[in-house]
Amino acid sequence: NSLMTHPINQSNRVFVYGSLKRGEPNHQWLNGAIFAGRARLLSAELYSLTSYPMAVLRPGSPQVIHGEVFEIDAEGLDRLDLLEGYPNYYDRQILNLSDGTMAWVYLGRDAIVEGHELVEFGDWASTPIFSYGSNMAPSQLQQRCPNWDGSGLAARVDGWRWGINKIANAGNGQGYAGITQDPEAHCWGVVHHLSRSDRQILDRREGIATGHYRHQIVTVKTSKGEIFAALAYVPEPAFTEEGLWANSEYQRRILNGAAHWG
Repeated sequence: NSLMTHPINQSNRVFVYGSLKRGEPNHQWLNGAIFAGRARLLSAELYSLTSYPMAVLRPGSPQVIHGEVFEIDAEGLDRLDLLEGYPNYYDRQILNLSDGTMAWVYLGRDAIVEGHELVEFGDWASTPIFSYGSNMAPSQLQQRCPNWDGSGLAARVDGWRWGINKIANAGNGQGYAGITQDPEAHCWGVVHHLSRSDRQILDRREGIATGHYRHQIVTVKTSKGEIFAALAYVPEPAFTEEGLWANSEYQRRILNGAAHWG
């Protein structure tokens, strides 16, 4: 489940995806606006213009842009128009979002983004991380990643089998959760959006530099049928073994996380 949204006239909702997001340098332009949750803009690509991004619609494309929705009054929308240089630099349209609602979105133009790189995962200044083990537990993730906002989205990955197959540091046959490719299997987990600094923390905790886990891009599908790419931590073969067991505390964290996200 995701953060709760508030009912409001949809013409007073705005979807932001870059420097206006919480924690970003232009967020103060949304003073007085009410955060209504996370959502995704479908069939669109996000380009990096170095210090800020620009969205361009790509009808029929599977690409999505991750962002945040805010309730905003007419004066607030006027302020954003000034910031975004509407209508000369950015366009502004009411568009359908992934959660079935509609919101204003500031859009760029092909001529402006030409030659610029796409933003990884369509997620400015953060990364959608697919967690399937103890990081599903909110208490653990909050402790490890202090910038995490508490939101998450239950999702499924097809073609991957879940198991206790990552060799634990304690040895004695103990293990942690891992996923391995299996065309007949699927795995449930949670997508969290983590800041750059929090992702670096997880990289250290998961042993990316020491070869315990590796980054793996996976395709997730939510209960509402949304499909997008996310980053998962997958055990390296050298630290993988079948027949391992999870201690009671590790089991408790996984079960608590699964129960929390439903």
